[in-house]
Amino acid sequence: MSKQERPREQISGIVGGHIVPAMETPLLTSASTPWSGFLLEKHNAGDRQDTCWGWHRAHISLITKGQLGFSVRTPRGNQDFVGQAGSVCVFPSGYDETHFAIAGSKFEAIVVELDPTRLETLLERPASASTDTLAPQIVVRDRYMAMLLRAMASKVAQGCPAGALYGQALSLALATYLERRFSVKGRAEKKRHLRLVWAGGASLAGRTPMG
Repeated sequence: MSKQERPREQISGIVGGHIVPAMETPLLTSASTPWSGFLLEKHNAGDRQDTCWGWHRAHISLITKGQLGFSVRTPRGNQDFVGQAGSVCVFPSGYDETHFAIAGSKFEAIVVELDPTRLETLLERPASASTDTLAPQIVVRDRYMAMLLRAMASKVAQGCPAGALYGQALSLALATYLERRFSVKGRAEKKRHLRLVWAGGASLAGRTPMG
């Protein structure tokens, strides 16, 4: 197979033990542009049916129109969610299988896949620290992450007029934000910082002014 005939890169997940594309024909894909950041696609319900989805890579999604219902399998049983326009989800790699109620839904969503190879290039260090320790975020409101995802999708839709490096910059901003805000390591460091600040404040409060 020649280079021209190679299959197009697609966002994928695990269905029935097999890695399959999330959508055969996405509304938008960065794979057909000079974009060199994380793989990005725009999805809708189309004529797809309900599906159970496994996560072999971390996925970040922003619902931009309509709503989408889904349930997540947990040790306590299934938890049901409804994502609406503006809802953000962070699904870490290896996350519990998710059932999406796609049939009959009317939605559009921007989806980004955190490819470890790209992530290592952007961070210039092993990617496992950023992808394997992400804490899942299901149907949250995060204005900064929503802004980044919309900016990424906008540049892809325009054909990357600012060049490939701009896509890398936006992807790096997303990766850094995810690591600092939603990784287990990032949360632990934030709590430690708050404890140190509190301890320092308490120490200062206990001192008497010097005359």
